[in-house]
Amino acid sequence: MPRVAHSSIEAIKHQVNLVDVVSPYVQLKRAGGSWKGLSPFTQENTPSFYVHPDRGFYKCFSTGEGGDLFTFIMKVENLEFIEAVEFIAKKFNHNLEYEAGGPSRDDVSLRKQLFELHELATNWFHHQFLKSKEAAPVRNYWTKKRGFSIENATEFKIGYAPAAIDSLALLCKEREISLTAMHRSGLFFAYENERDHRRFKSRFRGRLIIPIRDVQGRVVAFTARQLDQTPQNDPARDAKYINSPETPIFHKGRILFGLDHARTHLKDNNDHFLLVEGQLDAIRCWTVGLHTAVAPQGTALTDEQLTLMRRYDPKQVECLLDGDSAGRKAALRYVPLALKAGLDFRFLLLPENADPDNLLREHGADAIHSLRTEACDGIELAIAEYLPKDRKPSTHEKTTTLRNVFDLLQYVSSEVAREDYIQAAARRLNVDPLAALRDYKLSRKNSTQKRLLDNAPTHKDSTKDALLTQATWELLWLIFHFPENGLTVSQIIDYDWINTNSQTGALLVRILAEFREGLVADTKSMEQLMVSTLDRQTLADIHMRDLEVESPKDQIIACLKTLYRNHLLVKKNSLEQKITNADSDKTEIELMQKVKNLRTKIAQPINFKL
Repeated sequence: MPRVAHSSIEAIKHQVNLVDVVSPYVQLKRAGGSWKGLSPFTQENTPSFYVHPDRGFYKCFSTGEGGDLFTFIMKVENLEFIEAVEFIAKKFNHNLEYEAGGPSRDDVSLRKQLFELHELATNWFHHQFLKSKEAAPVRNYWTKKRGFSIENATEFKIGYAPAAIDSLALLCKEREISLTAMHRSGLFFAYENERDHRRFKSRFRGRLIIPIRDVQGRVVAFTARQLDQTPQNDPARDAKYINSPETPIFHKGRILFGLDHARTHLKDNNDHFLLVEGQLDAIRCWTVGLHTAVAPQGTALTDEQLTLMRRYDPKQVECLLDGDSAGRKAALRYVPLALKAGLDFRFLLLPENADPDNLLREHGADAIHSLRTEACDGIELAIAEYLPKDRKPSTHEKTTTLRNVFDLLQYVSSEVAREDYIQAAARRLNVDPLAALRDYKLSRKNSTQKRLLDNAPTHKDSTKDALLTQATWELLWLIFHFPENGLTVSQIIDYDWINTNSQTGALLVRILAEFREGLVADTKSMEQLMVSTLDRQTLADIHMRDLEVESPKDQIIACLKTLYRNHLLVKKNSLEQKITNADSDKTEIELMQKVKNLRTKIAQPINFKL
């Protein structure tokens, strides 16, 4: 993702009122200098959600959530930070600039032009579908053969690409679309240096057009379905579906069809995604009320697409694929990806040769409810696929199936989940669960022992937990509210005193490092360092909470003393542990002397001056 310039972010923060951002989602009422309302993050009857427009922060006391306008949009719209910035900038008509190393002005302009071109093409294709005489058979295909309504087509902007080879290019010429945008859009075939609009040949001709949207609902590409109207001289005439190629705004492995629609319906009472194979399957689901349906972009499911789903924290992903062998093979390919992503997949098994579209056309959403009673997880699906269907499995088939299950378990990070899967597999195979578990542990030991030894993870030293004290947070609060002391603190403190495994500690170290280098001097410049969601939540917490401070310098010194003593205690405890494991008298004596010195330091008065 490109990095938006701090100047643009700060301009939005200071020019956009947080109340205006929150109001479409929360009914706010004035409460003194603030505003309050019911939390948008949970069900409640008493308002506990407060907006402080003068500070630019909100706080939800029922969930502990807090942050600025970007954090709020990230939360309610399920967007990444850059997406949230772009969302607000678009809504409030702000132009964005990007930092060096990000997209150039020309790149930003090109992306804007490509979005505009795709929106133009979407509306034009849709108009052709609804109004053109050429599309009359297509409308008939849509309603009679596919069983959708014209209202469905209008809702989802279904289109038709005329068979004429230059019709879209001539429209672009009329609307003064740049040749650069036309070249980079993926909508045309043209020589690299072509400058004549009339020589841009349409990629999609005589086909039903389905717009593909990104998570913000912007059209970024199209899928085109073959029809009787598809010209014989079309190079892709025999392909049932063709898709836009990858462009600066479209990367097919990073987009799930329908996610912009599904994410807005992923609520407490409908907390799962429904993964189907194709775009029309997803649209069919929506028309029968299954609004959380999504689909890959005509390719194998990717890790990035699963990561997109995981961002929305669904309780489950229900997978509904064709009931033929190809559908089952696709489902099996999903199993390791789902386990690796940590998503709870449930496979809804269709009868042989059944497909979701026909099933939902005939029985509606009730068909899904009946399939759920026999749904299985990925391990159960794999077991059923490996075992014979018409007889009891032999001992060899049972052990082979278990080995295949063991191979899948390498993608499961939880030891508890692994044991649950093994016990479930043992019950399904009618073997002793303890024996199956012993076989798994022996298998894992034999195959991964060297790898585990070579790559053993470094465990966090629990003795450092002593540093995770209120003093770290208080010191961060004091530096934000009294930044004139930041430089002196940065010159006194040793970063080893701070537990950087904590969010507060890591942020404190980053800010003090900036003070030490002379890169920040006030609260505003510190706020510009807040780049992640956790940073912004911490910043909101700092702005929302008040400390009673009689003497800032005295309180800062007290925090420094606490951190320093904790640091010495950690070192002492670590040395004492080493003494118990010392391999010689000499080493033991040396360690004991170091411990004695540390005890002396701990007992001595500490004199810090600001």
